Amino acid sequence: MIHLRLLDLDGTDISHLPESIGSLQNLQILNLQRCKSLHRLPLATTQLCNLRRLGLAGTPINQVPKGIGRLKFLNDLEGFPIGGGNDNTKIQDGWNLEELAYLPQLRQLGMIKLERGTPRSSTDPFLLTEKKHLKVLNLDCTEQTDEAYSEENARNIEKIFEKLTPPHNLEDLFVGNFFGCRFPTWLGCTHLSSVKSVILVDCKSCVHLPPIGQLPNLKYLRINGASAITKIGPEFVGCWEGNLRSTEAVAFPKLEMLIFKEMPNWEEWSFVEEEEVQEEEAAAAAKEGGEDGIAASKQKGEEAPSPTPRSSWLLPCLKQLQLVECPKLRALPPQLGQQATNLKKLFIRDTRYLKTVEDLPFLSGCLLVERCEGLERISNLPQVRELRAGGCPNLRHVEELGGLEQLWLSKNMQKISSLWVPGLEEQHRQLHGDEHKLEVNE
Repeated sequence: MIHLRLLDLDGTDISHLPESIGSLQNLQILNLQRCKSLHRLPLATTQLCNLRRLGLAGTPINQVPKGIGRLKFLNDLEGFPIGGGNDNTKIQDGWNLEELAYLPQLRQLGMIKLERGTPRSSTDPFLLTEKKHLKVLNLDCTEQTDEAYSEENARNIEKIFEKLTPPHNLEDLFVGNFFGCRFPTWLGCTHLSSVKSVILVDCKSCVHLPPIGQLPNLKYLRINGASAITKIGPEFVGCWEGNLRSTEAVAFPKLEMLIFKEMPNWEEWSFVEEEEVQEEEAAAAAKEGGEDGIAASKQKGEEAPSPTPRSSWLLPCLKQLQLVECPKLRALPPQLGQQATNLKKLFIRDTRYLKTVEDLPFLSGCLLVERCEGLERISNLPQVRELRAGGCPNLRHVEELGGLEQLWLSKNMQKISSLWVPGLEEQHRQLHGDEHKLEVNE
């Protein structure tokens, strides 16, 4: 089979590969994903000099041949197991991080078991910075089940990640099971100028999110299982060092989708410091009606709009926001309603303490609220066209939804919704006439 280019064994029960695989000198793709019984690669793997892709994701590969750097044309390497390595053996317990230096063509790289690596000395060049073709990078540690990682291990993994500075051309970044207490400094600075997607999963020891609001091309951001986070504040937006009020500074300038999931201890969410909020409210109120305006604004309990210099500084392209399993979150930041002018979908599931969803004048598509036990009020969403509600036993007030066209209610909402459905139907009738009735569905 000397002309074979592709060998795909994805999901098979093979337990080993023969050394004769080294004869397949024209092989370009060797796909061994999800081979649950395969724990070792043959020595001859390093003879596959034309290999472009080696897929090991989801496979418990541990014993690997030394010298993967001989595969100069490798551009897609997933499930790359990291180990301490051993200079005296041909087969080693995972590859050294240093061996990445000999793979200049990498376009996609996924590393696992990063906690087994050793930080390189500071005098050595960075491992990934010069890889000018690298677009996709997955960095995974092993989830600890029996006992927590020690402080020493946590410091070690922080040093390892610090040395994995990606190149400027990176587009997709995934970080999983990182157990350090602080994210690497390169995550969040403008160094990642080309990144479009960032996914952080089960980074359970970090008490602050990285300052990624300044990434100029970020479109998709998902944060799962950050269980140490109790507060998300201005640090998430990025430090502007006194430039916070600049008209040119825009946070998350291209972000279209933002997802927070499984954040069991997250309570507070803001984009600016409390003093700034008060200053903004005072400035806006003074502009509108002097001191009387401030008093009136406070009496009504309304959020004053941001003054002109900050009119579009936050989330201008956000289309969809999902908050799932964030039980302790108490409120949405007011800036969301003032700034996210392109918001079309807002999904909120499994929150216990969130009492209101209100003052989102730009939300124009669908609002879904599900299993939100503490939710009491939905109001001032003039453009929302579709509302889906289920498992919200205390939702007693739903009003000022002038653009609503469809209402979907689960069976357990029938009784409580009788308090406000007639009001919505009447508002709809007044605005649109009798020929266009509000569509109410179960």
